[in-house]
Amino acid sequence: MTYIPSADIERFVGRYSIGRDSNPLTVTGSPHFLRVKVPGGFITSEQFRRLAELADKYGRGQGEITDRQDIQLHWVRAEDSLDIFAVMDELGFTTDMCGQGFQGARYGDVRNIVCCPASGIEKDEILNGYPLVKELTKLFVGNPEFLDLPRKFKISISGCGSDCTRAVLDDLAFVGVRKAHETGFTLLVGGGAGVSLPGPRLARSIGVFVRPDEALSVAVATVKIHRDYGNRESKAKARFKWLIESWGLEKFLEVLEGKLGKSLERYDGPIFHGCTDHEGVQTQSQGGYYYVNIPLSEGRLSSHEMAQIADLAEEYGSRELRLTPTQKIMIPNVKEKDELLKRLRRIGFSFDGPKMRWKSVGCASEFCGRSLNPHAREVVNEVVEYLDKQFNPKILDEAGLRIHVSGCPNNCCATMIAEIGLDGRQIKESGEMKQTYDISLGGRLGPQTLFGRPIEEKVPAGQVKHKIEALLNNYLKRRNPHETLGEFCNRHSVEELRSYLNTLGAR
Repeated sequence: MTYIPSADIERFVGRYSIGRDSNPLTVTGSPHFLRVKVPGGFITSEQFRRLAELADKYGRGQGEITDRQDIQLHWVRAEDSLDIFAVMDELGFTTDMCGQGFQGARYGDVRNIVCCPASGIEKDEILNGYPLVKELTKLFVGNPEFLDLPRKFKISISGCGSDCTRAVLDDLAFVGVRKAHETGFTLLVGGGAGVSLPGPRLARSIGVFVRPDEALSVAVATVKIHRDYGNRESKAKARFKWLIESWGLEKFLEVLEGKLGKSLERYDGPIFHGCTDHEGVQTQSQGGYYYVNIPLSEGRLSSHEMAQIADLAEEYGSRELRLTPTQKIMIPNVKEKDELLKRLRRIGFSFDGPKMRWKSVGCASEFCGRSLNPHAREVVNEVVEYLDKQFNPKILDEAGLRIHVSGCPNNCCATMIAEIGLDGRQIKESGEMKQTYDISLGGRLGPQTLFGRPIEEKVPAGQVKHKIEALLNNYLKRRNPHETLGEFCNRHSVEELRSYLNTLGAR
């Protein structure tokens, strides 16, 4: 390990940490992970290339894009961490402050701030949220005022009019809206997909209109409310959603305006008007340019693939890349899109097939030790590939299909907001532990966000794809004109949907 003077170590305090991968059930042999914060998912090709070098040297040549636009490395040794931090400091990156080892409600931080990956380039964008991401990141990272929150605090910012950031699951979400002739943000608060109390909750609107020049102070005041009033007696009750549930929206708004020293303007208009994850190749608001969203398999890249993508961003784009909340990567500002697509296909990235290739996500459950093989990302990849072979892509797109897979009940991948959600569960059968999945149906994002309903439990991993195939066959046979799968599921009972999962039906 390179010698680093003790005085230099101080600059890492409060800005860097590594997390624990060393659960006894973990079969990967990874002792630690390192989660690189990439604010808003915006990263230069040179930064991406340098992270590829870190992955190659310290992470067995693999990088992982998370659903909060981080880059995660596994197989990190504690004795190498200072060397890695020194490189990250040079690149301008920090990490999440992982509080796994602390039993009580403390040492939470503001996690990587998620942003619409098409900010500043999406056609018909309401406003560009990325400048606010940069302001907030600069303020919160390493700031001792905000390094001892009761639990982690998640913020998202989007201005495209669609919930591409899954704002409904964040502690605080700024969503771009129009009011008369002005553009600004409205706020959602108290969301969360995890099992911590009071259980999964959709973030709710507090009915205010926040101008861009007010947003920084509103965010700071909200995080201070979490810090000062959040529950510190119980780790299970320490997330912000518990405070919102306990107080109610009216009291929260009253306290927020008290901290701001002024009343916020009210807003009662629409919040989302679409539901896109910026899939595939799209024209930009800048004439003659495109962004190309690369559908990664399982959200993972080899260090060699990372370097190749960095090269392509320099050759065909503007030396910029963007990570997406669906574990994909985007090359913006492309003129020669057809040539770029040829090069990407040559590397092994396919742009054929349904939109669910871009929409579906899975967690890294093989590293946390809370699931058995096959793990979440393997399952989502297997199901997507199988359905792509069994059905016409146009039909799958009409169904509006999104698949979220979590390896355990902690629900890292928010299975309830997907049309098809799979939650891992281990069972004992004939003296042997086996991996199964609970199936929920009917979740959806967008203008009418809903949690899905649990339909069937403990489905053997190998049967999942066949049950989903049966469901889709019944959907095609029984659907109303122009009905999506989510709409179909939500007009049928649990008993009916269970039967559709177990009856092949006819196409």
